[in-house]
Amino acid sequence: MCPDEVTVHIKYGPHEYTYTGPVKEVWRAVNKFFGELIPIFKLVRKATLTLDVAELVEELEGLISVSEDRLVLLADRRALSDKDILMLALVGAYVGYRLGVLPKETLSSAELRKLLEKNAKITSTRLSELKREGWVERTGSGEYRATPLGITKFRETRLPRIRKKAAVTGRSK
Repeated sequence: MCPDEVTVHIKYGPHEYTYTGPVKEVWRAVNKFFGELIPIFKLVRKATLTLDVAELVEELEGLISVSEDRLVLLADRRALSDKDILMLALVGAYVGYRLGVLPKETLSSAELRKLLEKNAKITSTRLSELKREGWVERTGSGEYRATPLGITKFRETRLPRIRKKAAVTGRSK
């Protein structure tokens, strides 16, 4: 077995399945099993907002990365709005935490200010706007995280535009 492969065995009643292959493919197969073959999961899926981390990783490729336990913005900041930069960072933190490569899914104001490359007032104003829209929440420890609604809306409305800008910027260099 290749080091990038995983095997998952599932037994549910009389049904027994074994999935082997690349992590991403096995993850999708297991999700499909739970989402389509077990009726209660179908109901739960309709009633809940779920985020597919594997899809998020693909969508963020080339825009943000993790290096030495911190986020690195790869996208051209000049082509992005302040809110887009903040959301990329917070969605990146969410994904990094879910993948086990970051210690937390939250970022402090100082970390966000550094990624945004703006002063504290501008950073605070943009975070307040995102918070008002329900895309971001402040935790009890004073840090920020993207909400499931924020991640979903960001993916639907902003990420396609960011990807287009990144493609155009990449071609013009």
